[in-house]
Amino acid sequence: MKKFRVGIIGTGFGARVHAPMFKNHEGFESVAIASVSRGNIEEARETSGIENVYTDWRLMLEKEELDLIVVASAVDFHREMTEAAYQKGVHVLCEKPMAFDTAEVEEMVKAKEKSGNMGLINHEFRFLPARLKVKEILDSGKLGNILHVRYLCSFASLTSLTSRTRGWLGRAEKGGGMLGAIGSHMTDSLQWWMGSEYREVFANLPIHVPVQTDTEGNTEHRTADDGFQVVGTLGNGTTVTMELISAARKTANDWRLEIFGTNGTLLMLDDKEVFLSEGDGPLEKVELLKDLNAPADMPAVAARYYNGFHRMLDALYDSLERGQKHPSLADFETGKNTQQVLDAIRLSSKEGRKISLG
Repeated sequence: MKKFRVGIIGTGFGARVHAPMFKNHEGFESVAIASVSRGNIEEARETSGIENVYTDWRLMLEKEELDLIVVASAVDFHREMTEAAYQKGVHVLCEKPMAFDTAEVEEMVKAKEKSGNMGLINHEFRFLPARLKVKEILDSGKLGNILHVRYLCSFASLTSLTSRTRGWLGRAEKGGGMLGAIGSHMTDSLQWWMGSEYREVFANLPIHVPVQTDTEGNTEHRTADDGFQVVGTLGNGTTVTMELISAARKTANDWRLEIFGTNGTLLMLDDKEVFLSEGDGPLEKVELLKDLNAPADMPAVAARYYNGFHRMLDALYDSLERGQKHPSLADFETGKNTQQVLDAIRLSSKEGRKISLG
C-alpha cells in the first residue's frame, strides 16, 4: 500500500490530534511537524510522536519531500501557509475556518487552481455516522420538501471561560471566536446536508464573558464571540435557525438538530443518535454505522475525534490515490461558500441588519 508523506504545520491541534490520527492510518506517514510560535521542540516531539520537529515551517517545506501539508495553525496564517505549500507542489488539508475572510479564501483558491493540486478542508464531523445518516435520509427525499431546520449547540463551558485564557481564540483580529471554531462546522454541514447555500442571514455575535482575570490579577480582554444566534434562509427556500451557547453551566444536549419536512421530521442528538418520523408517525431511532474504536494507545484528546477523523482519512487517502475528490470531503470551493456565510454573519451582527448573499 502506498504511503503519502505528510508534513504538519501547528503544534497545538496539529500535534495533539492530526499527528496521532495520521500515525494510526496505514496510508500515511507523518514525516515532520513545524511549530509556528511555541518553539518547544521536545514538547512538540513528545506530544506529536514525530521525531522530526521544525521551529520554522518554511524550512520544513524547503527541506522535506512531502505529498500533503496539513495547515493547523491560527486562522490568520492559513492563506500564507497554503500559498507556500502550493508553490512547493503539494496537496493541502487546511483546518477550519479556511481563512480570516473571503478575500483571503479567494487567493487560496487561485493558488490551488494554479498548482493543480487538491485543496481540502478538515470538516471531519461530516464523517460521523450520525451526520452521514442525516445526509442519506435527506438525499432519499423521505422528508419531502424541507421547510425549516433548527440547529443548536450548547457547551457547559462557563467555568472555563471565567477561569482560563482563550488566547487567539478570544481575539477577533486573529480570526478567533466560536463562529469560526464551531459555526464553520455547523454551516458546512447544513449546506452539505441540504445541497443548498445560505441566501440571507440575520445574526448576533455576543461576548458573554468579555473579560477574564486570573488569580494573579492578569486580565484578558476578549474581542471575539463566545456564542452566536443566526436566523437565515437557504437558496431553496428552507428557513434556518443556528445557535451556539458556550457560557452555560449545564446543558441537556451538546448538539441538537431538527429538520422539518412536508413528509416527515428528523432529529439528531449529540451526533450519536438519529430519529426519523415519516408522515405523522412517531420518532423512531435509525440504525447507524458502527462506531470505530480508537486504538488503546491513542491519547484521549485525539481518541475523541477518531470515529469521524479516521473515516475522513480513508476518504482523503482514496482521493489522493485516485486523483479525484471523494464526494463527502469538503474542498476549497465549499470552504469558500462557508467563509462567505461567516463573513455575512459578522457583518449582520456588526450592522444590525439582514445580509443577502450572492
